[in-house]
Amino acid sequence: MERTLQVAKKDTSFMYRLRLRRLKHAFFTGLGLILIAFAGFSGYTLANSSFFDLEEIRVEGNAAISRDEIVALSGLRMGDNLLKVSGGRVAESISVQPYIKEIGVKRVFPGRVEIRVGERTPMALVGADGQYLVLDESGYCLTEAALVAAESWTLPCIRCSSEGVALEPGRQTQDKGILAALALIKKLDPFFLENILEFDAPSAEKLAVINIDGLPVYFGPPEDLDRKLQNYEELLIKNREKCNASTLNYVDIRYDTQITLSWK
Repeated sequence: MERTLQVAKKDTSFMYRLRLRRLKHAFFTGLGLILIAFAGFSGYTLANSSFFDLEEIRVEGNAAISRDEIVALSGLRMGDNLLKVSGGRVAESISVQPYIKEIGVKRVFPGRVEIRVGERTPMALVGADGQYLVLDESGYCLTEAALVAAESWTLPCIRCSSEGVALEPGRQTQDKGILAALALIKKLDPFFLENILEFDAPSAEKLAVINIDGLPVYFGPPEDLDRKLQNYEELLIKNREKCNASTLNYVDIRYDTQITLSWK
């Protein structure tokens, strides 16, 4: 009998502890759910409050493009929720501007967006049949220019085929003659450029520099430019009194095996 009572007490004690553990588990589970719900509600309320409203847009690195144009392209508006602003989408929207070479967008909480841009630099004016384009050093078209406006640009001028100017702003030319001319222009210092009227680029093989006096000098493809420039300097700068448009029809320095001077 006594043994039976002891077993009954042990069973009762075990069941009590089991119920107590279950109650504790249920209590802490409920408490956890309440805290999660409270945190979620608080986060939602905070995220949709005015605390994260966009109050400032900083633009850096721009020169040719105005701040207002960049902000307008970004699609950002004061009061936008910064948590809902996508830096990638903002950068993509701004990158449609042909002058934009690279762009970075940074969110600074609680209410600022910083936009940093790198711009393309105009290098040459490309023209054919009265149509002109402004290109950067890589051949990207930055803008179109009418004849009157083209005359106001202080850029080296490249004459090309009509196909060479069939290019929309923001697109890169694949015309080999234009690309050869751009490669040559990048190698020239201001002293050389002052003595050049324009670049004639119907093709890379026929690329020619037209001197200020009208003398054509054939450079050809953009290979071995150092040698070609050295020959140009020796013939047409150091000996300009003898070698000029009055005495020559053209000069051909395309080939390292032979320099051709066509005398009048």
